[in-house]
Amino acid sequence: GEIEFWFAGIKIFVIIAFILLGIAILFGIMPSNNSSSYYLHNYSDFVPNGWKAVFSTLLVVIFSYGGSELIGLTITETKDAEKVLPGVVKGVMWRVVLFYTLPIFIICGLIPWDKIDANASPFVQVFETAGLQGASHVMNFILLTAVLSAANSGIYGCTRMLHSLSQSGDAPKSLSYVNKQGVPVYSLAFSVLFLLLGTYLVYLYPEKAFSYLLAIPGFTVSLIWISICLAQLKLRPQYKEKPYFKLWGFPYLTLFAACTLIISFIVFLIDSANRLSSIVCVAFVLVMVILSFFKRNTKPTSLEVTNDTN
Repeated sequence: GEIEFWFAGIKIFVIIAFILLGIAILFGIMPSNNSSSYYLHNYSDFVPNGWKAVFSTLLVVIFSYGGSELIGLTITETKDAEKVLPGVVKGVMWRVVLFYTLPIFIICGLIPWDKIDANASPFVQVFETAGLQGASHVMNFILLTAVLSAANSGIYGCTRMLHSLSQSGDAPKSLSYVNKQGVPVYSLAFSVLFLLLGTYLVYLYPEKAFSYLLAIPGFTVSLIWISICLAQLKLRPQYKEKPYFKLWGFPYLTLFAACTLIISFIVFLIDSANRLSSIVCVAFVLVMVILSFFKRNTKPTSLEVTNDTN
């Protein structure tokens, strides 16, 4: 948590500086190398490459937002969760608008969408329009901290999820072991092992591994978010006590989110560029589903549990 605080602090500082610099350039307060700042309303078509392109790019968007659902995992380690978490969730929504949507708005205002260099960061391009030629080195450092931040939160989420599965009997019992500090060390070691494996794959296949490894978490996060939406639609009306967290627009907003995610998920599966990743992900899910039936059949009945207890 302390490491994530500093990683996030670095990213937030740079994004705020970027927003202030971009606004200054857009409104002519700061001179730049950009000859025009009217790109926001010079587009001939709102969706120039069609809606299929929009849903295809949602995979990268979902990957980028992946991890926001970790807020739910922290409920078991949060004091006064009923009071704290609603404020945290609402704060996340405002931060998404501030730290994601606003920078994209500025980028689209300063650089035509078809002039953005695919081999360079658009943040760097904006900094360079302001004459900051050394911005690429600074942004490389920021991107490195962002990657480490993603790995840090990923390790936390994976470790806690393995620990939870182990406690419920859906993963090896040893993964539920925690040390004196309350850290599930075996789950942590298991998570780090796969992190090192992914790093090794990138080392062996630097040109292809990243796109494959990017697709897999995008697939996973999509599946998780769809499951969360469907679980909300089914379970929330059945609660005996009204939840302390008010869900705005329920069930219509939840249904809209589920439909959008499902469409994006289908587009991802049928996209030829994701064929290998789709086969791997679907095969893994099928194996898990098949194993779940065997697990369900091996669980003791209530009579067996009673006899064992006696």
